[in-house]
Amino acid sequence: MGIVEDEVVPIKDFNVLVDEENIPLLDADLQVSMDKDVDDPDLCEYVVLVDWIKTLPKHEAIWEKGMFANQNSACKLRNQFTIERLTKHFQLDEE
Repeated sequence: MGIVEDEVVPIKDFNVLVDEENIPLLDADLQVSMDKDVDDPDLCEYVVLVDWIKTLPKHEAIWEKGMFANQNSACKLRNQFTIERLTKHFQLDEE
């Protein structure tokens, strides 16, 4: 779970910190290619900076029938059922 820290930007304008150096995300050693249509604002990927409050390993992922789902990687979560399940799963109510 995380908090969006900045406005969404086209992927070609997004930088990341790698080995204490600020570099373009597209220059980072990624396992996926996201450089398609980088010069077309209607077709390029967009990225948003997230401050991750808590992360868990993939094998501890949670999904229950009725949870909110969205193909976007970032969105405002309003579904109370999903909020309650994630709060419990990530043990955020104890912090």
